[in-house]
Order: sequence, then C-alpha cells, then structure tokens
Amino acid sequence: MKKIIDLHIQEKVYKKKKTQLSILNNFRLEVNAGEKIAIVGESGVGKSSLLNIIGLLDKDYSGEYTLFGSLTDNLQASELAQWRNQKLGFVLQESALINSLTIEDNIKLPLHYAGSRKKEFKLEDFENVINAIEIKPILKKKPLDCSGGEKARAVFARGIIMKPQIILSDEPTASLDVDNRERIVNLLFKMNKEFNTTIITVTHDLEVAKLHDRVIHLERSK
Repeated sequence: MKKIIDLHIQEKVYKKKKTQLSILNNFRLEVNAGEKIAIVGESGVGKSSLLNIIGLLDKDYSGEYTLFGSLTDNLQASELAQWRNQKLGFVLQESALINSLTIEDNIKLPLHYAGSRKKEFKLEDFENVINAIEIKPILKKKPLDCSGGEKARAVFARGIIMKPQIILSDEPTASLDVDNRERIVNLLFKMNKEFNTTIITVTHDLEVAKLHDRVIHLERSK
C-alpha cells in the first residue's frame, strides 16, 4: 500500500492569556492510501487540531509533515490552497455554510475553485450524493431556513462532492439521528470502497470508531 501521510508533530502550543497549553507532543501518524482511521479522545487533547494540521489549515506547530510524497513546508501558498480544494475534503464542525447562498450552491461551491478538475464533475455524482443522504427537498432553501441536522448533511455533501483523495471529518454524525448517521457513515465507506478514498474521522461515537480500520486514541500531554 502507498503511504500518503507521514506526520511527526513534536509539539503544538496554544497560548491562552498568560498560560500555554502543549498538545500532540511527539505524535507520529502514518496513513496508507485507502485506510479508514478514527481518532478518539477526551475534549482538549487535540483531535480537531490534528485534523486541521493534516488538512493544511494549521502550520503553527513544530514538526515535519509529508503529504502525497511532498514535504508540506516546501509547498507554495497557492499549491496548499489547490490541494485543500482538490485533494482534501473537509467535513469540519466549523465549516460554515454561506447564508446568502442556497444549499445547492453551497454544496457546489468547490467547483468555483476546481480549475481543470471541474471537467471531472458530473451532475450524476451530485444527484447520487444528495439522494443518498436525502437532502433534495432542501436544495433551494437557505441555511438559515434549515435545521442543524440538514445543515450538517449539506456540509458533508460539500466536503465529498469533488471525490477528494482524503476526507477529513470532525464529528460528522454528532447532530444527526440514527437513520441519518447511518447514511453518512455508509456514504463515507462507499467512497472508500469505490474510489480508494482515505477516511480520517474524529468522533466521540465509539460504535462509529470501531467501523474504521484503525482507532487512534489521543491522550492529554503530561
């Protein structure tokens, strides 16, 4: 199997007023293409921070990160942005929908930055996603007119619409009922099976975590 993530974090430091919090000390992660990884741990141990580092959203840490065979420190800002749009799919809790756009336009937003990859997008793929997670009735609504669960599913659809090589999901089922949780998990794993998509999921749901190939337990730094 091909290794696509080789991450060594020596330390990530949060500064809060006059105190500092050190997390992810001497953390090492290697991931092969097509793996399904779950990350679990109590609040404050750095789960979401780890996702942000993997997803090239946070470079404020000491360590070394090789992604798709390239040392990320050597990538230009434009390359990082292109990778975030085309190779990485984000389903993050803070991924806000744009209230002035319809749900459909929010989901299709990555297409505006897709460049040459826009040709790979098929309307059939879009319809398959929205039908699988049953959000077709809300496509013409604005986010403010939708429930929390509906918005969570829209954020999920936006994160996977470009068929990224890696999907990073932060508590993707947290605000969903049992039926919708099952739909989201099934769609994630279907992408993994059909496209060899690598799945990295932060979750407090141990039942969801156990469905992955590996479960990584983060612990508080001592």
